[in-house]
Amino acid sequence: MKKVKFIEIKSELSGWGGMKGSKYVFPDINETIEDMLKKGWEYLGYVPNETRGTGDIETLSLIFQKEDEKQ
Repeated sequence: MKKVKFIEIKSELSGWGGMKGSKYVFPDINETIEDMLKKGWEYLGYVPNETRGTGDIETLSLIFQKEDEKQ
């Protein structure tokens, strides 16, 4: 049996972008993924949880999986 873990990340305002105005980033997202990989989790992708009216992602969940060691 495999375990699945979701980690929610919220975007933050990071300045001004081009045509759409404000620029948003997901702080520490790379470090979060690297940390989970070091702990034995496999990164599967992400799911957008909330979007803005412009279509930009407000929050997303990173999806990780690993074998359940309790079997």
